[in-house]
Amino acid sequence: MDVTDPEAGHGAPRTGGDWAGRLRAYRRTRLGLSRADFAELVNAQARRLGINAACSERHIARWELGEVRRPNKTYRDLLAAVGAPDPDAEILAPSVRSEPAPMSCATDAAPGTDVREADPTFLEALASAVVGSPDVLIPWLPTLGEPAPETPFAGPEPDHHFVRDATARLREIDQRHGGSAVADAATNLLKLATTLLARYRGEAREHAMLIAAADLARLLGWACHDVGDQHRARRYATMALLFARRAGADSLVASTLYVLGRISLIEHDPRTALRMFQLGQLPAQDAANGGESARLYANEAWAHAMMGDASRMQFALARAEDEITRVGDLVDPWTRVFFSPGEFTGMQSVIYNEYALTASGRAAEEYTVKAVASARESLAAYAPGRPARSILFDNITIATGAFRLRQIDEAMTFANASLRLTSEVDSGRVADRLGRMAHVATLTSPRSDVRDICQDIRQVLDTAPHRARSPIEPRLASA
Repeated sequence: MDVTDPEAGHGAPRTGGDWAGRLRAYRRTRLGLSRADFAELVNAQARRLGINAACSERHIARWELGEVRRPNKTYRDLLAAVGAPDPDAEILAPSVRSEPAPMSCATDAAPGTDVREADPTFLEALASAVVGSPDVLIPWLPTLGEPAPETPFAGPEPDHHFVRDATARLREIDQRHGGSAVADAATNLLKLATTLLARYRGEAREHAMLIAAADLARLLGWACHDVGDQHRARRYATMALLFARRAGADSLVASTLYVLGRISLIEHDPRTALRMFQLGQLPAQDAANGGESARLYANEAWAHAMMGDASRMQFALARAEDEITRVGDLVDPWTRVFFSPGEFTGMQSVIYNEYALTASGRAAEEYTVKAVASARESLAAYAPGRPARSILFDNITIATGAFRLRQIDEAMTFANASLRLTSEVDSGRVADRLGRMAHVATLTSPRSDVRDICQDIRQVLDTAPHRARSPIEPRLASA
């Protein structure tokens, strides 16, 4: 389809200038785009849909000035796809007037549709965002809804320092108690952050607010990933990537692509995950330190393990270790956990266990032994500050591997430890790994104590998850 005249519908009944004002407010207040950039956003959406559009700055100006009050249907559809106001809404209900919320995000391109259904298009947009304009990601942003009503704060008026510090506390809680403990508080905080971001547009503090909002959106994406809601996780991570690219924060861009890759891994799509990790190496190499590059290489190894490629798995792990030796003392907040004692070794154990699942015979047994040994080493390296969730993962890895090796007494010791720790961490990923551990245990031993602990695990998995409340959530909920 070729559409070069968006004004073909200008003869439609005149509807007043409200749509023009709302369109202008949407472009400027919510997206922060120039007319030329907004026109390119419309054209990019058309290319994704296979439409040869020729929207220009002049077309946007005529819409916003009320010279063209109702573009033709194709352009109305394209505008809707990028979240813009609908001119037809005023024909159906001319007495209804609404102003866009002061937020920096658009609606979902296809509400209720997972991004996985358009992976090639999404990957293309990610690549374009990393090397070009991040605004191509706008159709994939989440819908935050209306910001909470503003209430007076006991302390100073919240700003980017407030958002940054609250995000740091939420990150600590997530690592101790899982994503369910922070998801609601982080969502409320993100509504506040996007409101502040719109308020700061054009000011000197906009850059700092972009970084704070990007870090928060990334954390919320990770929390949703941990809970098990990969659709929302991908949306929030996309928002984080958009903000980070606008801020020019290379390390945070790379870290967000790591999150997107992990989402694909948990969906058992290692090829897409590998593309995410490899794409993340571009900004990681431009960042001031190699921390994110190391983590990306480690996760590339995980993807190769899932695909059964031991050679590339080992090569990627070697690259990760080499990058780790190059990292200095300055590590960004969103990367710091990767460098806590035992964390990389614990990841190696997960990677070896993953490869053991794809291998057979002696290779499967060899890598199961390696997985157990690495998890033991990871636990031995414990130091204060290590995420409780990571410690729990190590215990589950050891128990699962020991069951597979038919070392039942050893397996039971760590299975019981895992079950005890589960009461402290509310995580969908933990539940998934516990379920796999119980499955292996059931297949490998008929012992009554093994049956009992598997039954205990099933009861834990069937019970409604414990909802841990963040210590800062009450304040954020009213922000």
